[in-house]
Amino acid sequence: MTMPEQPKSAIGNLADLEDGQIALSRYIVKRADGLFVTLSRLDSPVDFVDFVDRTFALGLYFRGLDYGQFQSLLYDDAASRDKAAPDEVFLALDIATFQPQRQALYKELRIQRGEAAYLFEPIYRDAAPDEASTEGSGNSPQGMLAGSPQEVRVWLDFDEFVASAWGKGVRFGIDVAAVQEGIQLDRPERRVVARGRPFVAGKDATITEQAPGLRRNNAPRRLFGDRVDLRQFETRYPQVAAGLRLVKKTPRTPGVDGRDVTGEALPAPLPKDFDLQRMAGAGTQLSREKDGEYLLASVSGFLAIDTRSHQFSVADKIVSHEGVSARTTGDLMLTGEVYEQHGEIQEKRVVTCRSITAFADVFGNIVSTGGTVRLKQNLVGGSASNDDGDIVVEGVASGATLIAPHGCVTLKRADNCVIIARQVVIARATLCDIVAQVLSLEQAEACAAAARNIQVRLARAHREVGNVFLVLLPDASTEDAGIVALRDKRAELEEAIAGHRARVEALRGDKDVTAYLRLAGKLRRGEVSLSPEQEVGWRRLSAVVAPVLKTLSLLSGAVNELVAESAAMAVEIDEGQAAAERACGELACTVDRVEGETRISTLLVKQADTPLGALPRKELKIRLRATDAATNNLFFASSGHFSWTYRAPQAPA
Repeated sequence: MTMPEQPKSAIGNLADLEDGQIALSRYIVKRADGLFVTLSRLDSPVDFVDFVDRTFALGLYFRGLDYGQFQSLLYDDAASRDKAAPDEVFLALDIATFQPQRQALYKELRIQRGEAAYLFEPIYRDAAPDEASTEGSGNSPQGMLAGSPQEVRVWLDFDEFVASAWGKGVRFGIDVAAVQEGIQLDRPERRVVARGRPFVAGKDATITEQAPGLRRNNAPRRLFGDRVDLRQFETRYPQVAAGLRLVKKTPRTPGVDGRDVTGEALPAPLPKDFDLQRMAGAGTQLSREKDGEYLLASVSGFLAIDTRSHQFSVADKIVSHEGVSARTTGDLMLTGEVYEQHGEIQEKRVVTCRSITAFADVFGNIVSTGGTVRLKQNLVGGSASNDDGDIVVEGVASGATLIAPHGCVTLKRADNCVIIARQVVIARATLCDIVAQVLSLEQAEACAAAARNIQVRLARAHREVGNVFLVLLPDASTEDAGIVALRDKRAELEEAIAGHRARVEALRGDKDVTAYLRLAGKLRRGEVSLSPEQEVGWRRLSAVVAPVLKTLSLLSGAVNELVAESAAMAVEIDEGQAAAERACGELACTVDRVEGETRISTLLVKQADTPLGALPRKELKIRLRATDAATNNLFFASSGHFSWTYRAPQAPA
């Protein structure tokens, strides 16, 4: 049962192949120093696996096996081998017969969780007489171990172990050192003799930002003097220039497959990949360059990244889908011309911008410097102001403040709101306080409104609270006094003109002046000519009337200046009167149908008074419903209709 030092070779020729022998494949070469595999002759990766299967199935094993090269030939990809490496690689010294008696010495292996364990223990058998004397002589390297003198130690062999393990399902990852150490153990011990190789995961494809500031910065906004504003974030909507590289794609890196101890491959998961072209939205383009793929901005504008589709887009307007809240955005101060908000603007948040379209409810405050504020849904408890533009609410405005001093506020429905604008148009208003130049209401319920021109289709009470409409009468006393002063001054000018003209006529009536002027005219027209004696008399006459002529010239210039000043003053008076007439022509109030307590009055607005639009909300509510010396009642009833147009009193001529 002990192995001979050089077992007989089991390699035969095809011509005279015997039982128990194997013929070598064409890619295996036998030389004096062993068996070599010619790599270039391997047609398929499974060729060598088939040869190994056939070898072990015939009860053979590889003697003097190079296990590392054996594993490489079985499982390594031929394409990954070094091209400069030798074409022939050493496999083993020989192929020998794995005797059945020897095969019986090898136990089963326990395979679990990617490992194979084997129970090593000393093996003894009864020795034949000649073996006992030989073993007991001490010449054997193994020597005789403790026990009966008739028992000898039987040693396992690594090459046989590989062949046995192959048949028992362990075909990869045998630990050569662990097996050799286990064979030498003098006590039973279970050892892990083979381990699988886990796969190495690859890396998913990624994108790398190529420009600073592409992402929003949630740090508090820095102010002057090293101060920060905790209500605002540093960067919310980055701006980019055309041609700017936005991101670069880093291709995915494939993983390395693993292998189980059974020889089965453990494929590494395929890393995730993406198409950069599909991430190119409006205003961006894909650029394939030598060093990779880039996403570029094709236009200048605001960069937006859709968190759902991961699509990049650049537009001349800001589009947001995340809403405005203390957690996600803080207060916003935007520089773009157009802003679209598809999420809610939460309570107490402030959005400062120009034109804005909000597609969801607004509970916070919108501050616009111009353009149009358009709310597609509701404005609840917040505010909207526009310094130089219009405000449109397509939903309901409730408990809100709307201010557009130079624009128009258009609402479908307003409940308990304060509205201040140049023009206000509301389909239905309830319990609202309104100040405007021009007011148009389809239906008013318990509202208090002041305007220069008021048009109401239906006025109703709400919970026993009626409507109050005030027609704002401007205090024209200053303008009237100005016109009177201009007229008085013009009368003084006309009087001065008449005085100067009378003096001119008196000077022209002098005998010498009359003679001089008559003769001067004839000389200028060439009707007469003077003799030398007459020339002397002409010069004497000219010297006599010269002071008078100078006085006449000065008086004529003064008259012309006064006439021009009087004409300009007359134009100013006419323009003032026309402006007053136009202003008065706008003062009107019409209520088509009254179905609840309604009071209509005029309110004289003096220049020294605080403008109604500047009053705090509580004071405004009180002032609109108050009656005092500045108000003059025009209508007070619970039914009927009302129409009134202001008639300005005739100014004194």
